[in-house]
Amino acid sequence: MQQADGTSKPLIELTGISISFDGGQSLAVNDVSLNIDAGTFVSLVGASGSGKTSLLKTINGLNTPDRGSVTIDGDILSKDNAISLRRNIGYVIQNVGLFPHMSVAENIAVTPRLLRWPEPRIATRLVEMMELVDLPTDYLDRSVNMLSGGQKQRVGIARALAAEPDIVLMDEPFGALDPLTRDTLAQGYRDLHDKLGLTTVMVTHDMQEAALLSDRIIVMHGGQIVCDGTPGTLLNDTSNPMVFDLLNLPRRQAERIQAMIGDTGAAR
Repeated sequence: MQQADGTSKPLIELTGISISFDGGQSLAVNDVSLNIDAGTFVSLVGASGSGKTSLLKTINGLNTPDRGSVTIDGDILSKDNAISLRRNIGYVIQNVGLFPHMSVAENIAVTPRLLRWPEPRIATRLVEMMELVDLPTDYLDRSVNMLSGGQKQRVGIARALAAEPDIVLMDEPFGALDPLTRDTLAQGYRDLHDKLGLTTVMVTHDMQEAALLSDRIIVMHGGQIVCDGTPGTLLNDTSNPMVFDLLNLPRRQAERIQAMIGDTGAAR
């Protein structure tokens, strides 16, 4: 969306967002403002309780802020338009959230059917989605209970993309997978993000994952943004001790593993 001066307007705008729970006793997000441009892959990173998931859920109206506003592609999110705006936003979560009593096809087709797509269009889209997430089309008739964890997550991604959303929100999408499947699926999603021109906002506690996948990393602590920049900028910034520790955790783990390998080699 372009403004009058010809510059691009952010696709997602959060202004002065504050969210509390327990009757206002617990402040999850504290006066956060944030703009996200179209086509960007943004990761929200922080420890448990930092406010990242609460902020993510505000973008698609699953959380109603105590104060502040959310604007999606120029439309201010409200109770009146939340459902319609949400149908243009894909959502992927860690535990997939597939309907266990439905087939793979029925799960992927949920949003297109809510939008009343014609059945021939849905049938075509189902095949496209299976090819997009690299699953055999003969899996469409399978119960989701017959799938592995990685296959379920692929179906979850297919379902999120089925209605051709501009925005995809992801909450620890790869956290429950084994490391090899996680790495393969994460990079596969990044390729889809680029291919389809998506705008992705992902919550993760894994700084290594965020650094490898994202165009921009936002670090949260105590309900506020404490650092915001490109992976390269943050990796070279030692001014914030907490950010430095988060970013260097994978490096420290690698050094510990290398030391173990060295010790084993010396013992031999």
